[in-house]
Amino acid sequence: MSAQPENASAPLAEPKQAAAEVIAGRPGPTARRWLGPTALVVFVLFAIDTYLVVANDVLPFDIPIARFIQQVNWGPLVHVMDLINASAGIWQVVLGVIAVVGLFIFERRAGWLMLIGSISSLLDNIIKLIISRQRPPADLVHILTPTTGFSYPSGHAVFFTWMSFMIAVSIAPKIRPPYRPILWILAAIVVVLTCIARVWAGDHWPSDVLGGVLLGIGWSAFVLWLPERWLPSPSFRWFRGRARARS
Repeated sequence: MSAQPENASAPLAEPKQAAAEVIAGRPGPTARRWLGPTALVVFVLFAIDTYLVVANDVLPFDIPIARFIQQVNWGPLVHVMDLINASAGIWQVVLGVIAVVGLFIFERRAGWLMLIGSISSLLDNIIKLIISRQRPPADLVHILTPTTGFSYPSGHAVFFTWMSFMIAVSIAPKIRPPYRPILWILAAIVVVLTCIARVWAGDHWPSDVLGGVLLGIGWSAFVLWLPERWLPSPSFRWFRGRARARS
């Protein structure tokens, strides 16, 4: 009789172990068995969102959610959202470079993770040109910070999603286990605030930021799914070992 609860909980053991490995910043074989399918599912959801955007231009939930977000009194969070919205163009590039270089100094493996993760921002710009979705017009939403360029997916959502995700994964191993959930909660807060900020400013539809988050999460999961041997952590000792092997 006592074996039944154990058997019932057995299917949950592996997902919990996979989540624990990711939260710890050290995805092992168990995590990778889940990260691959997770990345695939998220990319499928991104493809669905993209198809709906192309087919409908403005999705049914875009205008109601956008107007609701713009009507909310966000209080002091407005200053944070202003900073997020200001980090566009060259400033976003500068932030990305600082994050990559800083993590290379912190730990070379972390730097590689961040560098590969940044490719999602390049994918974002390519998809923007292909989809060529126009930004929300002033007759439908209130435009607080006028901007140029195409709308889908949100570059801010992609950028802050992969950066927050990769920073959390990269520095989690250096943090004591009881504090790691706080790190991931902070990363999630940054992503949520970014999505709200872009819709609040009138620069993006909710479907834009949804697509950006899906692209950022999908690519980050794909990067962590890669076998560890594909993510070199070269040091001077690593280079000396390769030189000796060749000689």
